[in-house]
Amino acid sequence: MKIVFDYIDNQENLVIEIQKGLTEIPAINPENGGDGEYNKFLYLKKIINSWKFDNIEEIFAPDNRVSSKKRPSLLAEIKGKNSSKSLWIITHLDVVPAGELELWNTDPFKITVKEGKIYGRGTEDNQQSLISSLIAVKSLIDNNIHPDNNIKLLFVADEEVGSKFGIKWLLNNKREYFFKNDLFLIPDGGHSEGKTIEIAEKSILWINFKIIGKQAHGSRPDLGINASKASSHFCVRMKCMIFHIQHLNQPKDIIRLQT
Repeated sequence: MKIVFDYIDNQENLVIEIQKGLTEIPAINPENGGDGEYNKFLYLKKIINSWKFDNIEEIFAPDNRVSSKKRPSLLAEIKGKNSSKSLWIITHLDVVPAGELELWNTDPFKITVKEGKIYGRGTEDNQQSLISSLIAVKSLIDNNIHPDNNIKLLFVADEEVGSKFGIKWLLNNKREYFFKNDLFLIPDGGHSEGKTIEIAEKSILWINFKIIGKQAHGSRPDLGINASKASSHFCVRMKCMIFHIQHLNQPKDIIRLQT
């Protein structure tokens, strides 16, 4: 596979070019005041249309909150020797807001290349993974290498705020795209040297806690229960418990919150 690695090593200018184009199109979710990913989707589609994929497909989830009235996902596929099985590489088009602009040294929606790194909103999350998957597959196409199985690149919407209009919508409305024996890779995070592979993508677990205090006169705090203080203590103990579960491999049933 030396020919593939050599090819990829020579794509630095193309990576910078695509990063520049993608970064200049803010793809922020309507929950955060943005207009979604549609323009970024159009830019990406324009790039890959000439790359000789075997199949490119546009998929839209309806969303009246954005000006396009739809949230786009893009599928790009190359056929394998065995077309009954596919490797899916799934990345996302949306980005989080830039936050406080005065905390940036440069315009977050204009890339800055410095000391071998690219700076800008979205250049890492998730454009680094998105472009890596593109260049990897382009290396196969341009070198006329046919993989054992299909490779399907899926660029989805709405990952940053829950995936309701992205992968969840696809699973609920386009389930026929996915098969039991398919393999799925989501390069959204990991080790810089590629040494870590997680077996599941993290998600959000929402839990509500009710902290009950007891009022007392300011001169006799010993007769009351300060709910704010109890909440702070609870948060600290919860963090300690999670650390033990994640790093010390202690069984969950022996971990207790101490008061």
